[in-house]
Amino acid sequence: MTSSPPNGDIPHWKSIAQGKKADRDAKIIQDWRLKPEQLSDDQLNVIHVPYQCGLLTIKEQEITDLNAFSLVENMVNRKYSSYEVNCLSEIFFEEAMSAAKKLDDDFEKSGIPRGPLHGLPVSLKDCFQIENTDAAIGYTTLVNQPSSKQDESEITRIMRESGAILFCKTNVPTALMSGETFNSIYGYTSNPYNRNFSSGGSSGGESALLALHGSPLGVGTDIGGSVRIPASFCGLYSLKPSFGRFSTAGIRDSLNGQEAVRNTVGPMAHSLKDIEIWCQTVVDSQSHVSADPDCLPIPWRDYQIPQKLCFGEFILMRLDRSHRTDIPGFLLDDGIVKPLPPVTAALLRLKKGLEAAGHVVVEFCMFPLYQSAAARRLGETLSLTKEPWPRGYELLENMIKDDNVVPATVSDLWEAQVQRTDYCKRVLQKWADTKNYTGIGREIDGLIMPCSPWSASSK
Repeated sequence: MTSSPPNGDIPHWKSIAQGKKADRDAKIIQDWRLKPEQLSDDQLNVIHVPYQCGLLTIKEQEITDLNAFSLVENMVNRKYSSYEVNCLSEIFFEEAMSAAKKLDDDFEKSGIPRGPLHGLPVSLKDCFQIENTDAAIGYTTLVNQPSSKQDESEITRIMRESGAILFCKTNVPTALMSGETFNSIYGYTSNPYNRNFSSGGSSGGESALLALHGSPLGVGTDIGGSVRIPASFCGLYSLKPSFGRFSTAGIRDSLNGQEAVRNTVGPMAHSLKDIEIWCQTVVDSQSHVSADPDCLPIPWRDYQIPQKLCFGEFILMRLDRSHRTDIPGFLLDDGIVKPLPPVTAALLRLKKGLEAAGHVVVEFCMFPLYQSAAARRLGETLSLTKEPWPRGYELLENMIKDDNVVPATVSDLWEAQVQRTDYCKRVLQKWADTKNYTGIGREIDGLIMPCSPWSASSK
């Protein structure tokens, strides 16, 4: 482990990062490592490398190919054991293997599965706290500060109680504040489909690992797209729920106390069924309500989906209607960024497919929304180890260096939150008004929007 110098000064960020990477890499068994000749620098698509490198047996390949639901089913039916079934920031393989062995032994004696996620390997985004592991969230100043048992995130506890085997945590951008994943500790997390492109952010370590079938199910967090963008970049399913549905207790955040727009927890997986199972598991857990005052005690409800659905297609309300696109109902930009043609084409295909299946797609006009962000806390934390600002954070860096930018007052914050609530009320009313023109006697069931302006961004 990297330690502070005897004089108590905080070591330089580079030496901290080098020590942390060495600690992580030392936990990877030598026989599991790829040889240089197995992965050339010019090989951009590495999605099939795990199957072609010779490290996995046929049975191991079968296991890694299964989604989370099928894995649990096969372990409960005793086709596989949990011990057999076992982008990273924290690695605890040995602890995971020990937990899996104990799970198998208990199951052999009792014949009763531990829970709905019995034996399932689950990866967590680095911000989730686990006993004896760091939750550095990309900051060198938070390296070598392992969480205690009391610090553990509520989701961590729920996963264990449900029978999941936690085996690693995954990389994030510095302070969790980017749509791509880069920090000064571990560097850049690339997209397995093309290493010249990003895996997204801020749950980009999760998306890269899941895309490679290194994990059957992962858990991330989301405010402005942090599970949705990585999932879309890597061909995965994800869900950002409403705040209060899943516990956020014990999650390390760079903006603690910021409650104007709240962070949420969301699953990422290879199938929609896996997303559903994870969500029901968490909601059915009793502990998350009693341990988290922000969590709403709403039970899981089976819902019969109507045979005919209605979706709203996102368009932006403008005063100048001359800026409308040639495609009715598909002004897809938010007034700041216009999606690239492949994204627009995908949404058009989706619309066509829904209508061909008998569903309804109607326009849904949104109001313009502009945003700003404070960066002072991020700058102060970076300065503790003289860590440089990460790439892509130039706007935030310039904000705190600009003498004309002053911290918001309490009254400024209150006014911003009044505007937020007013915006929410306007959108809610707009949603309710769709009942008047859907043609099916109810409001729209969902809103179609792009996850990102592009299918994946270049590094």
